[in-house]
Amino acid sequence: MTAFAGIRVLDLSRVLAGPFCGQMLADFGADVIKVEDVGGDENRKWAPVIDGQSANFLSVNRGKRGMTLNLKSESGQEVLADLVRKADVVIDSFLPGVARRLGVDDARLRALRPDLVHATISGYGHEGPLAAKPGYDLMLQAFSGMMAMTGERDGGPIRAGASFIDMATGLLAFSGIASALYARQAGRAGGQHIQVSLLETAIALLGYHVPAYTMGGKVPPRDGSGVWHIVPYQAFATRDGHVLAGATNDAAWQRLCAAIGATALAADPAFATSALRIENRDRVIPALAAIFATRSTADWVEALDAANVPCAPVNDISQTLAHPQIAAMKMVLDVARRDGGSMPLVGVPLNLSATPAVPGAAPPLLGEHTDAILRGELGLDEARIAALREEGAI
Repeated sequence: MTAFAGIRVLDLSRVLAGPFCGQMLADFGADVIKVEDVGGDENRKWAPVIDGQSANFLSVNRGKRGMTLNLKSESGQEVLADLVRKADVVIDSFLPGVARRLGVDDARLRALRPDLVHATISGYGHEGPLAAKPGYDLMLQAFSGMMAMTGERDGGPIRAGASFIDMATGLLAFSGIASALYARQAGRAGGQHIQVSLLETAIALLGYHVPAYTMGGKVPPRDGSGVWHIVPYQAFATRDGHVLAGATNDAAWQRLCAAIGATALAADPAFATSALRIENRDRVIPALAAIFATRSTADWVEALDAANVPCAPVNDISQTLAHPQIAAMKMVLDVARRDGGSMPLVGVPLNLSATPAVPGAAPPLLGEHTDAILRGELGLDEARIAALREEGAI
């Protein structure tokens, strides 16, 4: 038995955050119908396109059934209303004004099904001066202050390589839906409107940087691969790559120095405490860099691990995905394709002992299940389906 067996979800969202939420629900057993405009989710067209399908779309839509629906048409609105009446959860990522025009605002959806769990994902939140402004991950990396603190000290702001704000927002929406379904099942609430945004996620992810500024006045500088408040704690060039090494406290500093043979640094009173190492980072880092450059990354990881010093090789994605730890944690799954082959997709980052995830089939082709959903869910006959297609509703 899966956690969300018997739960029906309409995923009206686009791009990454909402679809990732829907995929997580599908992984744990929900019947998720991805509803796309007849032109398809814009995510289907983003590079890289592999065998005719976008890696972006493939990454967040497995295990779903897919249909097309023109919400701007009267017939499309009728179909949507019938689907909502049978749904437990609706996910959308429309701006407030667009949601009202398309009939997917919370008031209208709740009129159709009062106990509905409705999750809305936005860029900047549901109120305030930017509520109507579209938002994507990169825009929120900039707006939230994250880009300003990312990059080298003498360079400009840098984007983080992964769309982590999008993905984290999807996980927050997933947790909100799970909480609302639990409250509904327990009789503590009926339906609920869950509102999450990329902005709120980004501010939450700033974490300790917020009180460091609000209480200490510290605007975090760009520190490359390191952090301003722990020295050393950054990547160092090795003979064949880079290694991340850190001394998170004074005892770890002594262990680090011993592991790399830096006896003079260990004995220098100018580096004896965390505060002194921060004050003297312009001396500490070059001295360590000269040592780390003399051996390979693998040699240093072995030596630092043996000394219980925080460290990691700086891998590229090919090295990461080839590591046996990734296989052990099943973080790359072979998902069945329609041609009998398989596609390796990201695994499920959540483990439940009694109701584990059961990842579904490959993401749907555009409109792949439209007819089957209209027949099976709504009981429409072939003539009515043909009429909807002729009207441009599907």
